[in-house]
Amino acid sequence: MRAIDLETKVITAVDQIRAGQQVEHDFIECKRDWPQESKARQLAASLNRAGGDPVIYIIGIDEKTAEIFEVVGTEVSDWWGQITPKFDQTPPEMVRHLSVPVGDKGEHVVAVAFASDRAPYVVKTGLGNPTLEIPIREGTSTRTARRDEVLRMLIPAVRLPQIVVLEADLYAAAHPAVPPINAYPGRGESLTCTGQLKIYIEHNGSDIVTLPAHGMSGRITVMGETFELDVVPPMETATAPSGLQTVSFQRPSDGVIISGPRAVPLGLTARGLTPQDMLLFHASDEIELEVALEVLHSIKPMKINVALMRDSESNMGAHDDAVPGGRTPGSWRFKHPGVSLSD
Repeated sequence: MRAIDLETKVITAVDQIRAGQQVEHDFIECKRDWPQESKARQLAASLNRAGGDPVIYIIGIDEKTAEIFEVVGTEVSDWWGQITPKFDQTPPEMVRHLSVPVGDKGEHVVAVAFASDRAPYVVKTGLGNPTLEIPIREGTSTRTARRDEVLRMLIPAVRLPQIVVLEADLYAAAHPAVPPINAYPGRGESLTCTGQLKIYIEHNGSDIVTLPAHGMSGRITVMGETFELDVVPPMETATAPSGLQTVSFQRPSDGVIISGPRAVPLGLTARGLTPQDMLLFHASDEIELEVALEVLHSIKPMKINVALMRDSESNMGAHDDAVPGGRTPGSWRFKHPGVSLSD
């Protein structure tokens, strides 16, 4: 890991904490002070979950209060020398550490990055029985890894590529009730929300990265209410014989295969909307979009989080005195090329 990459991740995380947000990176942990040797189990658990990506400790900040604490009195090598004996045979590698300025008043935090590419990491439990353990993180807690989780640690890890969100659009529409006609059944009033997420995957490695369709999921948050999303990969062209000819047709894809850098469009459809939810969309100027893309042979997905703002150019946002809140359902958009949201 380059020093500039580590520093950038730390500054981003500190900015999120100061803004009252949660740190979006799954493998960045904030510590008010240097962890004691008893925390080696927690470190091992994070490394065993990381799937080859580094785990980063930011030391000298309280994640709840965003307060910065002075931690320069401890020598990093001395601290690490107290932690490594808690590991059995092979301790993790501390790949980089540096002091990062995080404000205009001279505040600094210490960033320490650990490699996870030699998992599973085993820790000594003391004099009890058992004396060794392979721990793993689950949310904010630590537990003993199951057999299948240990086996997954031994599968060659696929390094997650960077993702740039190129564009994201959502469109909400209210549909009036349709009475039955002859043999065709009618339907009641309904609300739909569909859209597209276009991402650019910066994959420059030699491995093929596979994103299976069944491992794509998402959700949107509208005025504090959350709705699940169907996330659909782009259609693919297939051929089939038809008499003396071969015809081409479009069919749903089984997923996306990435062998190099490329843009990928994904379809979005909200589930479980009711006409009563229309008021939420009327009142919302911002919709939070979250998408997770499972990666074959990786123990963690690629995650995308982006805020979509109501499209001021869309006439769907026009005022309507007949609608509570003064708005009809409309469209929301994100367009900010060059912002990387993975990792």
